[in-house]
Amino acid sequence: MRRTAELRDANARLIVESQEREEADRRYRSAREELAQANRLGSLGQITAGVAHEINQPLATIRMFAESGTTLIDRNALDAARQNLQSIVGLTERIGTITGELRAFARRRVRVSGRTSLGSVIDGTLLLIGERARGIVDARLTDEQRGWHVAADRIRVEQVLVNLVQNALDAVAAQADPTVVIAVEAAGSDRIRLSVADNGPGIDPALDDSLFTPFATAKADGLGLGLAIARDIVRELGGDLILVPDRARGAEFTLSLGRA
Repeated sequence: MRRTAELRDANARLIVESQEREEADRRYRSAREELAQANRLGSLGQITAGVAHEINQPLATIRMFAESGTTLIDRNALDAARQNLQSIVGLTERIGTITGELRAFARRRVRVSGRTSLGSVIDGTLLLIGERARGIVDARLTDEQRGWHVAADRIRVEQVLVNLVQNALDAVAAQADPTVVIAVEAAGSDRIRLSVADNGPGIDPALDDSLFTPFATAKADGLGLGLAIARDIVRELGGDLILVPDRARGAEFTLSLGRA
């Protein structure tokens, strides 16, 4: 009876400890998502100017088409007026795409499984970064590669890619020929490797061991959270994010994910 009572007590303690561990894990995941959410909102703050430019351009064109459409109707040039209206519809769809991308990116995320194409991830990233990337970021993907799918939530992969591209753009800001290259390759039959490389000054070797540690940063006004969060996201998706060592010039990061 005494032995049975001891086993019962030990079992009760194990249950309590298990529940405490589950609660601690839940709190950890919640805190990590809060940090990731703050990082996304911080990224949005940096890309607001580019997004505003992306929206202002079609808005100005819509106004031009609307004003000229009125003149065309007065002249009874109905076919030309109809074309203007169709152009306006297309431009409003583009604005809707931009604002929809912003809402999706800023929304608090929950862990979801699924698959997403590399084309949609890269298109969303370049749409968010907007004008700042134009003429500098070169996405070198074939049509086939754009159709490759990874086993991951699109917004999470997009958050990682936005962070990497923004860091690369910061790194090449002072270069005479700023270049950021996004490339994709198969890594075996079940993995895909996505890389972001720049021709900036590169990463200080003194930061190699702490680069993905929270609050480690080479930027004067940086918090040092972006890369740490990015690697956490990729690892939670079953992949990894690394700095390619020993580059002759600039820096290159690669993230690998499972192929879907």
